[in-house]
Amino acid sequence: MSLTEEDRNLIAKAKELVRERKVSGGYVGSVGAALVTADGEIFTGVCLDLACGIGFCAEHSAIAGMISHSDETRIRTIVAYGGDKIMYPCGRCREMMALIDKRNREDTWIIVSDDEKVKLKELLPGEWM
Repeated sequence: MSLTEEDRNLIAKAKELVRERKVSGGYVGSVGAALVTADGEIFTGVCLDLACGIGFCAEHSAIAGMISHSDETRIRTIVAYGGDKIMYPCGRCREMMALIDKRNREDTWIIVSDDEKVKLKELLPGEWM
């Protein structure tokens, strides 16, 4: 499906978060993510790439913000941006979206390029629970 103006605004929000910087145990901020909830609230986050596998993806950060600062669990649209491009969510991020609300599998749009978005169920077709 083609992108809307809201989608383009989410991409811009994710892109402006990208500012990789070194911290004591690794790097933070090389990927930014932005999501809009079913209720229209926007949440953002950045990745933490830290030693010993401690850290998380930008999508995790944005979702944690949503959970921490609202009662919403439904994601209307989400995007991650890093390395000068829109990025597909990893498998762990895809699962997290589905696990926090089963409706996300059918209802959540994932922006996968500058001109395309797909439903979460297309990227995570099978259910294990």
